[in-house]
Amino acid sequence: MIKLQVKVISWLFIILTAFLCVPQIESINTNFLELAAFEDFLRSQHLSQVLVVRDGDADGDWHVECHQKLLSNYRVQFYRPGMSGNFEDLMFYGSPRTAVLVLNFRHILVGQHVLRAASEAGYFNNSLAWFILGPSSESQPDERLIEEHFSGYSMGIDADITVVLRRQDNISWLLYDVYRISSQLSTPLIIEKKGQWSAAGGYQLLDNYKNTWVIRRRNFGQITLQGSTVLTEKPPGFDDMAYLADESHLQERDPMQRKNYQLFRLIESMYNLSLAISFTDKWGELLDNGSWSGVMGLVLSGAADFAVSPMRFVVDRQPYIQYSAVLHTQDIHFIFRHPRHSHIRNIFFEPLSIQVWWCVVALITGSTLLLLLHVQQERRLQRSLVESRLSFVWFSILETYLQQGPNTDVFRLFSTRILISFSCIFSFMLMQFYGAFIVGSLLSESPRSIVSLQDLYDSNMVLGMENISYNFAMFTNTSNQLVKKVFAEKICEHNIMTLQQGADRVIQGRFAFHTAIDRIYRLLKDLHMDEGEFCELQEIRFNPTYTTGSVMPKGSPWREHIAHALLHLHATGLKRYNDKKWIVRRPDCSLYKASKADVDLEHFAPALFTLVLAIMGSAVVFMLELLVHWLPDLRRRLRAMST
Repeated sequence: MIKLQVKVISWLFIILTAFLCVPQIESINTNFLELAAFEDFLRSQHLSQVLVVRDGDADGDWHVECHQKLLSNYRVQFYRPGMSGNFEDLMFYGSPRTAVLVLNFRHILVGQHVLRAASEAGYFNNSLAWFILGPSSESQPDERLIEEHFSGYSMGIDADITVVLRRQDNISWLLYDVYRISSQLSTPLIIEKKGQWSAAGGYQLLDNYKNTWVIRRRNFGQITLQGSTVLTEKPPGFDDMAYLADESHLQERDPMQRKNYQLFRLIESMYNLSLAISFTDKWGELLDNGSWSGVMGLVLSGAADFAVSPMRFVVDRQPYIQYSAVLHTQDIHFIFRHPRHSHIRNIFFEPLSIQVWWCVVALITGSTLLLLLHVQQERRLQRSLVESRLSFVWFSILETYLQQGPNTDVFRLFSTRILISFSCIFSFMLMQFYGAFIVGSLLSESPRSIVSLQDLYDSNMVLGMENISYNFAMFTNTSNQLVKKVFAEKICEHNIMTLQQGADRVIQGRFAFHTAIDRIYRLLKDLHMDEGEFCELQEIRFNPTYTTGSVMPKGSPWREHIAHALLHLHATGLKRYNDKKWIVRRPDCSLYKASKADVDLEHFAPALFTLVLAIMGSAVVFMLELLVHWLPDLRRRLRAMST
């Protein structure tokens, strides 16, 4: 009887224990499935940094086992709402991308201390991958449930929020992607089905979620973004937007800003958005009170989402903003019309070296003396009526070397004719080589002697620069002592001028101007600089080509979309096409040199100078001859008057 009672009591205890433990076992299995789903999420996102937000209601052995499994594979932090530390204290700028596991978004403390804090601090962005769990509701659709709990939170287009709703079977979950186009609460919350997870099928995403989030979220729904640009050369009477959008006229004015605005117009159509432009006349300088002026000030104050005008990569700006990919490359260096020669040279002496010229002089002198002996012999033998004066010999030898030749009846001796004949042959060879060298030197391009900054500094050219902010930075923020000397000794303050003034002086010559090359070429073309003058232009580069990009606040939600758009424009050739429209076509100077060769005054001056000296010498001798001729008559008259 006792054994029967014991058996009955034992069975009742076993049945009661089984009945009470079924929900707990089911809960433990459910929690382990949630952990498995989260691990699949981590693998799909390639993340190793984890932050676990516990709801604080239940804490048992399953937590310990889950924590041990996470800690064995990932770097894990834990946070429980209501603990002494704040949720935002766990985040810092530049930290590795972290996955945040929220076990129950419907818990009141989770909403207050985690989701609300993340919304206010701006942590619903791409730096954190949120995996937010919660039960579904039978009374309302999933989208309505998600909107009810998340519509009050601020998030942007770069938000990576996956809301996971558990189905009624407790073995599968539906995944939803949640974000807004703009962080403003007035923009609608977008909820898209992302996929599902189950113990049998694992982490299953829809086909469009195999692309990056930037490609998926390319439709901005015609929202208006604020851009900022600087205009410093707009002529009076022009509308700001009309001037900025014009890509055909006045291309030498504000070319960087206007060229890059064309790229942002392509980005407008790519993402279905509109741009509102704020204009300023300054790029951006750090003021004494710690604020920034110009484009930098508009971006940092939130008045502009990003800069439409390209901004130089400057170290001083880096702590305040972040840059986009490269928008524009700019060549800035000296440009001038290179003198055809570094000094006036006598081209008539160039074909022969000094030694050869002395040999020619010696041969002419020797042949002249030899001809003088031949003339005397001719007169002694009385075979010809030649003059014995030295002048006759001199002019005869000149006729020989100038290939005119004396009369054949003048000289009868065979030896004299041999001397005249071989002198003519030598003169012919010398003149052919001499003339061919001069013509070839005129047709070929003369070597340029000013090819470096040191050459420019040592030359007698006047140096100047455009009055624009980046020029001052290039000459002052450098450790190159030669650059500092050029600025201090050659440019000074009186040679800092506008682009128009610099272009006028470049055309005049003997002036080197430091400015943006694309702008000066465009202006020189508009000033009708001829082809020959264009081919004389020389550039001196002492600093590398600098690159520019757009600027935006740190953590900007538009950074990835702008980077993707610029990469797309570059890959499709649209960026190159836009750049080509703003480049000035330069003439082919090789064809110009081959088609035209001028003998200018610089080359012909020695011959003219020699002729002038000869005329002046002849005039002086003529006056002396007149004086010698009149001197006897003058003496006779003076004697007659004295008697």
